[in-house]
Amino acid sequence: MQIFLFSRQGEVPQRLESVEALPDEGFVWLDFTRHEAQSWPKRVEQLAGFKVHEDHVADSYNGDHPSVFEGTEDYDMLIFQGLVPEDCESHKDLIVTKSAAFFLFDRLLVSVHAEDSASFGLVKRKFCETKLRFPSTPFGLVHVLLDTMVDRSLPVVNELEARLEHLQDMLLDPKNPFEDWHELLSQRKQAHALELLCEQNRISLDTWAREMRVELTDAQRVRLNDLREHLQRLQRHADSIQKDIEVTMQLHFSSVAHRTNKIVQTLTVLSAIFFPLTLITGIYGMNFEHMPELHWHYGYYAVLAVLVLVGGGLMLWFKRRGYF
Repeated sequence: MQIFLFSRQGEVPQRLESVEALPDEGFVWLDFTRHEAQSWPKRVEQLAGFKVHEDHVADSYNGDHPSVFEGTEDYDMLIFQGLVPEDCESHKDLIVTKSAAFFLFDRLLVSVHAEDSASFGLVKRKFCETKLRFPSTPFGLVHVLLDTMVDRSLPVVNELEARLEHLQDMLLDPKNPFEDWHELLSQRKQAHALELLCEQNRISLDTWAREMRVELTDAQRVRLNDLREHLQRLQRHADSIQKDIEVTMQLHFSSVAHRTNKIVQTLTVLSAIFFPLTLITGIYGMNFEHMPELHWHYGYYAVLAVLVLVGGGLMLWFKRRGYF
């Protein structure tokens, strides 16, 4: 567990070893990881004087809990799903999520998250750099954390797009037949999973904005709308990736059909050229006794000349018609 005291806006948060009471100004942030969070409801009851609902406590321990908001008279609970991989290039599955639970009281914020959550570590490092405009309310801090979690989706989206571009290049390469359909479908599923993740998070934010205990200020409403629009842009991006895959697959099959048609057309032209030649040779291959040309001294050469003229004429005609 880590404890931070946010006294006034603009001041650097103080790291505390323990806290006995809530401050008159600012708020306290109790940050728990799930493996050490078994005692957090008792600490909250001691500080705030409120008992957290048992179902909400159980939800905070569930790292795979979907995004959701639930409010009570004493606190607001927001569960938000974020992406896990920090170095997305080394992960085959990009869309791997873990949820973070936030409990907002009047002067207290409790967060419960996975131990390897990169977003929480990033926000704390920004505190150390003293370059961040430090929040003065639990809502402000939750907004900073959520904004960081959403921003971490951008490298994942870029990596997903890069992988799909590579697969698309392979798919449209006529020299190398594409066989990695399982990988292509896997990337499409991940794009769809990202779209669903953004949709669930956006719905949770909308519910939070409508049903939170206190009325939002204009500045808070603007920040929440910005975060919501960020999720919508990611959702549209994920949707466009899926559409690009479908268009690429259609182009691939169209290209395959076009190549097949060209092959069939070439074979048809060859058949059309050799058909009359076969007919002529078939006629003179019949074993009738009275065939005048068989006894003609120049008959063999005359038939060869007819074959060359017919074949060459047909080839020239097909070439002028653009068949090859």
